[in-house]
Amino acid sequence: MLERTLNRTTRIGISTWVYFWRPLEETLRKIAKVGYPYVELWGDEGHLDPTVFSGILPLRRLLNKLQLQVYSLHAPFTYVNIAALDEEERKYSIQTIRKSIEFCSKLEGKVVIIHPHSTKVFPSLKDSSKMIDNIERSLGELTTFAGECNIKIALENLSFLGEWEFGSEISDLKKLVTKIGRNELGLCLDTGHSLIGKTKVDLSQMGFECGKKLIALHIQDTDGKKDRHWLPGEGIINWTQFAKALRSVNYQGIFTLEISGSEKWTGPVSYTHLRAHETSLHLVCRLLLE
Repeated sequence: MLERTLNRTTRIGISTWVYFWRPLEETLRKIAKVGYPYVELWGDEGHLDPTVFSGILPLRRLLNKLQLQVYSLHAPFTYVNIAALDEEERKYSIQTIRKSIEFCSKLEGKVVIIHPHSTKVFPSLKDSSKMIDNIERSLGELTTFAGECNIKIALENLSFLGEWEFGSEISDLKKLVTKIGRNELGLCLDTGHSLIGKTKVDLSQMGFECGKKLIALHIQDTDGKKDRHWLPGEGIINWTQFAKALRSVNYQGIFTLEISGSEKWTGPVSYTHLRAHETSLHLVCRLLLE
């Protein structure tokens, strides 16, 4: 049974995004019942969205009762943009993500996941360098605040949607993180995002490239055509090779499954119940955690 694999010392978790349309308490109870020891809390237009959520103390009590440890919190990204050319929009984005950092700290989490820019706004070529400068400036501000809260920030790679490529290449994000040079700033590698809109992608090489800057993972499988959020083994990713890369860089964070429980989202693959597809979950445990 799955519960025999997922014990309290196993470094595997799951994002509450799996049931983002359901109440947070219901989702957490389902996750705890299966036996996941760690969670990533979803904070974009649902669950722990800092513009609407209140009740950190009751949530902390619930997490303790369910024996769930928060490893990470995903900050908003659909309505914020740390690369914004408009300074008021950029400042609003900073303030909103700061609230997510505060939430994570109060819940004794470790990492806040953020996107380098909005995927809804693509700059002209003449504006791209300015937006990259704004990303760097915003990350500097956020990292300083995160350090005060004893939280780390993980910059997540995005899917390539055929417009602005910056953010979809780990090499670009690694250069940015290295340039800023703060211990509180690292990378989140989303395995599915890495393959979207591209050909001949070497996911293992991305793992190698992240190196010690890798502090968070979003584990999901895909067909390379859309951001499917399938369970490992349902798509085209070679998990054996990827696991070797992670071991070579001595990744010490949590293996967070960011999988969908929505049939509409996943497409032709049957949607994920938390107790379904146990073979796939055993696969990720065996390959990634041995």
